Amino acid sequence: MANSPWGGGNDQGGQSNSPWNKPDTEKPKNGGGSDLEAQMKRMQEKFMNRRRGGGGGKRGGRGGAGFGAGGAAILVAVAGLAWLSTGVVVVDAGEQASVFTFGEFRTNFDAGINVRWPYPIETHEIVPVEERQELSIGESEDESLMLTADENIVDIEFSVFWKVKSQAPQDYVLNVKQPKDAVRRVSESVMREVVGRSPLQNLITDGREAVQQEVESQAQSLLDEYRAGVQLLDVQIRKADPPEPVIEAFNDVNVAEQDAEKVINEARREANRIVPEARGTAERLLREAEGYRDSVIAEANGEAQRFNLNYQEYRLAPRVTRERMFLETLEEVLSKTDKIVLDSNAGAVPYLPLERTTPRRGQ
Repeated sequence: MANSPWGGGNDQGGQSNSPWNKPDTEKPKNGGGSDLEAQMKRMQEKFMNRRRGGGGGKRGGRGGAGFGAGGAAILVAVAGLAWLSTGVVVVDAGEQASVFTFGEFRTNFDAGINVRWPYPIETHEIVPVEERQELSIGESEDESLMLTADENIVDIEFSVFWKVKSQAPQDYVLNVKQPKDAVRRVSESVMREVVGRSPLQNLITDGREAVQQEVESQAQSLLDEYRAGVQLLDVQIRKADPPEPVIEAFNDVNVAEQDAEKVINEARREANRIVPEARGTAERLLREAEGYRDSVIAEANGEAQRFNLNYQEYRLAPRVTRERMFLETLEEVLSKTDKIVLDSNAGAVPYLPLERTTPRRGQ
């Protein structure tokens, strides 16, 4: 029986001699060129070996010539299909594929099954655009020790959360050779600049939020200037303390500052209590003095006006005016004292009530 290359004969293992019974299941990689050529070369070697093995006796004539024509056609067809399959791009959810035509960017593929020109006409790069990535900066002293605006040293550890921009994943592929290293270096540089303009007290107390926002804004602007295709999501300062060799002395200084602040607050509280009270008393005395001044002035003006009126009346009728003034003076004086009126012409011994003329005790 002739040993046909299409599977008619068996080899020593009892299996088919046809090379099509064991297809190559390896998928071509991104480029697809070297793997495809290697696969084609292996298939050609198998066919050549099969032809050499079946060339003896009656098997080497017409059968070998038939295998050469048909096998070459099938081989070309399979190679063509394998080459066309390199243009199928499968993009998972949360990813995008940047497609390049002879190295020049053409378009981006969203999630799903997409088709491009086969290799080497076009290639693609899968980019995870929804993956949230984190970089921890400050785990070594070279990164963590920074100089503040008041010439103190602070030990800072912070995290940078970022992802690839979904609007421009090609920038992430083309413009920056090592994107993660670029994000690390830019974030550390901007953090040093912002810390250098901030006092130590703000960094270790309530000024962290402002520093984080400023670092995120400046670092994003710098990455956009580089066209790195990176979007910063958040910057979080995990630790901001003085260096360990001086942390005890720094804590003592903090305690002293807190005690001083406590004393200052108590003094301010006491001042807030005493000063308004003193101001109120001073205001009351001032108002009383002003009232007394106004009353004295008004009384003096009244007396002057009354004197002028009496003087005018005196010039017109001196005798009558003197008598009136005398009577008014007696009336004013006698109205304030106890009086006893005696009539010397009564002809009897007057009775004088002494108990009424003597003031009582306690009055």
